Amino acid sequence: MVDADDTPRANHGIAFVGNYLPRKCGIATFTYDLAEAVAKLPGEEQSVSVCAMNDTSEGYDYPDRVKFEVRQDFPGDYSRAADFLNFSQADVVSLQHEFGIFGGEAGANVLTLLGELRRPIVVTCHTVLKEPKPAAREVFIEIAAHARKLVVMSKKAFGFLEDVYKVPKEKITHIPHGIHDVPFIDPSYYKDKFGVEGRKVMLTFGLLSPNKGIENVIEALPAVVAKHPKVIYVVLGTTHPNVVREEGESYRLGLQRRVRELEMEEHVLFLPKFVDIEDLLEYIGASDIFVTPYHNLDQITSGVLSYAMGAGKAVISTPYWHAEELLAEGRGKLFSPGDSDKLAAEINSLLDDEVGLAAMRKRAYAYCRNMIWPSVARSYRDLFNEARSYGPTNVSLAAARRKPLAVTDLPVPKLDHVLRLSDDTGIAHHARRKLPDFTYGYWMQDAAEALVATVKYFDALDTDRASRLCERYLSLLQHMIGNGDEIVGRLDYSRKPVAAASEADIGKAIWACGYAVSHGPPFTREYASDVFNELVPRLEIHDFRGSAYAILGAADYLLRFDGASTVRRYLQRRAFLFMEKFMNEQWLDDWNGSDIGVAPQALAVAARSLGSEQLEAASKNIATQLMALTEGGKIFPKLGDNPDDEELPVVAMSFIEALGALYHLSHDRMLLKHMRAASEWFLGANRRNEALYDFTSGGCHDALTGGGLNQNQGTEATLACLISFLTLHQLIGVDRET
Repeated sequence: MVDADDTPRANHGIAFVGNYLPRKCGIATFTYDLAEAVAKLPGEEQSVSVCAMNDTSEGYDYPDRVKFEVRQDFPGDYSRAADFLNFSQADVVSLQHEFGIFGGEAGANVLTLLGELRRPIVVTCHTVLKEPKPAAREVFIEIAAHARKLVVMSKKAFGFLEDVYKVPKEKITHIPHGIHDVPFIDPSYYKDKFGVEGRKVMLTFGLLSPNKGIENVIEALPAVVAKHPKVIYVVLGTTHPNVVREEGESYRLGLQRRVRELEMEEHVLFLPKFVDIEDLLEYIGASDIFVTPYHNLDQITSGVLSYAMGAGKAVISTPYWHAEELLAEGRGKLFSPGDSDKLAAEINSLLDDEVGLAAMRKRAYAYCRNMIWPSVARSYRDLFNEARSYGPTNVSLAAARRKPLAVTDLPVPKLDHVLRLSDDTGIAHHARRKLPDFTYGYWMQDAAEALVATVKYFDALDTDRASRLCERYLSLLQHMIGNGDEIVGRLDYSRKPVAAASEADIGKAIWACGYAVSHGPPFTREYASDVFNELVPRLEIHDFRGSAYAILGAADYLLRFDGASTVRRYLQRRAFLFMEKFMNEQWLDDWNGSDIGVAPQALAVAARSLGSEQLEAASKNIATQLMALTEGGKIFPKLGDNPDDEELPVVAMSFIEALGALYHLSHDRMLLKHMRAASEWFLGANRRNEALYDFTSGGCHDALTGGGLNQNQGTEATLACLISFLTLHQLIGVDRET
C-alpha cells in the first residue's frame, strides 16, 4: 500500500516505552541503542517509535524518534500514552522496566498504561529483585500478567521470576545485554589520549557510593604497586546524587584521604565527571584491567560489565549475579567483597602473566560476540514477531483484584498537599480551599498527626522529602513541649503561645514520638526518643482520648525497645485503667472527639504488646460497636451535634486504624475487606458518590455533607486520608506474610 505522498507504509511498528536519551549511560542509553539497532535491521520494513519518560518538569531535548512524552508522576499521562499507542502504527510495545523509572509506589503508574493498551507487550526486565518489598512484588506481578513475553539478561533471573513472581517459564526469554561492536585492540591505542601512556591502567566506572567498594581496591594497591610500580587506578564517575544530598562528598573525600595515607597519590586518579557512552568506551579501551568491587551482590544485570567484556578487557569482580555468569569458564576473576588481599593477588597474577591476561581478554571478547547490538536486535525482532502472532494479553481480572488489599487498587500516597500546607515552622491548622490559612497558627495535635503521617510515608517509601518533614514536625513538637513545665498547645503565626496544651494534645505528642521511635528515619528516632522520655515519666494523663493516644505511643516505643521496663509498666497500667472506662455503657458520650476508632485501636495494640487476651477481647467488643456505628465501614458520621449531616475523614481513618490493629492480632481477612470499603469511601463510594480525596492536589476535603463536599482541604482531613492509605499499603505486606 502506498500513501498519497508515495511513501511506503511500514508493515509493522514497534513502540519502545522507557527512559530514552542518547549519549548517556544505563537504561536510557540501552533503550536508545536497542531502538536504533532494531530500526537498522535489514529486511522487513517496520516503524520504530519511542514513548519516553520525563523525570523533570522541563523534560529533555529528545530526538525525532520520540513521539510521546510521559511525565513520571502524572497518572493521567499514562492513560493518554495508552491512547496514543493504540492509535499509532505500533502493533507491539516493548516496555523497558526498571524500578524508579515509572511514577507511583514501586512504579504502579505504569499499570494504567498497560491496562489500557490494546497491543501485545514485551517487557525487558533490567532488575529482578530476589527479595522485593511487598509493593514492588505486587506491581511486578501485575506487569508480568499484562506481558506476552518477559526478557531477562541473566539466566539466573529465570528462577527469580518463576519462584518469587510466579511467572510461567514459557513466558521468559533470555536475550543478553547489548554492547557496541568495538575492535579488539591493544589498550595502548587510547592511553596517550588520557595521559597514562606507558602505565598499566585499572578502571572502575560508575556513580560513587559506599556500596561500590572502591576503598577495597585502594587498600589492595600497595601490594600491587610493590610489584608493578607503573600501575594507575582510574576512578571514573561523579558521586551518586542521593549520597551527595545526605552526606555531601564525604565518601569521595574519605577515599582520597586514604590514598594519601597509603602514599598512593601517584597511582590513583579520580575523575569526578559524567561521560557519555562514546567517551566511556574509550576509557574502557585504555584500561588493562576492569574492576567492579561492588559490595551489593544482588545485581542481576550490569551494562558496564557487559561493555568491558565486549571490549576484550580482563575483568576482576566481586561475585554479584551477573558477574558470576559472565565471568565463568576463565572469562574473568572473582574475589569476595572486602577481601583486598585476594584482590591484590588476582591483580598481580594477571600483571605477572601477559600471556594469561591476553588469553582471558580473548575469551571475554569472543564470548560477547553474540551480544553486539545487531545480534541482540535480531533476537528482539524475532520475539516481537512471536508476540504479534498471539495478539495482546487481556487481563480482565488481574491477580490483585481477587485480594482484599492490593497496591494496584489503592491511590499512591502523595505528600504534595502536606507540603503545600506546611512552612518552615510546621503545618497550618486550617485551609481555605487548597491554600493554607495561617490565621489559626500552629497546633500541637496537627504537628503530632503530621509527624505520624510523614513517618509512615518514610517507612513505606523512604524519601528525602518525608525525612525532612519528620524533622520539621518533631522540632515543632519539642519547641511546644519545652522543659515540660508549661506545655503549649497552640502558637499563633508569630510563634507566640496562645493556649496551653490539653491532655489530649499531650497524649497525641506521646503517640507521635513513640511512632517515630519505632518507624522513623535514624536521626528522628533518636530525637523522638529524647522527647518521649521527657514526657512519659513526668505526666499523668487522665483524659479519655489522651490516655488512648499515650497507649499507642508506649506500645510503638516498645516495638523498638522491647526491654524498656519502665515504659512496659506504664503501658500495662494505662491499658487496664483505660479498659475499665468501657464498663460504663455511656462511654461513647464521654469520648470528646470524632476519632472514636482510637479506642479499640489502643486496646488492640496494647493487647499485642502485652500478650493480653483480656485486652484483645475488650478491643474486639468495642470494634463491634464501631462497625455498627459506621454500618460496616460505609458511613462515617460526625459524633455529637451534627446539623449538617457531616461525615468526616478522621472517623474513617480511625476506623481503618482500629481494624488494622485487630488484623495484626487475628489475621482475619474479612477485616481487610471492611478496611477496603472504608478506603473507597474516600474515593467516592459514599452516599453522595463524590470523592473526598483529590487526586490532583493530594489533599482531602474536610467533610462530606448532606449538600455535597466541604470545599476546604484542611490539615486534619488530609492527614487522616494520608494515614489511611499508608496503613492500607503497609497491611498489603502483612497480608502477604500470612
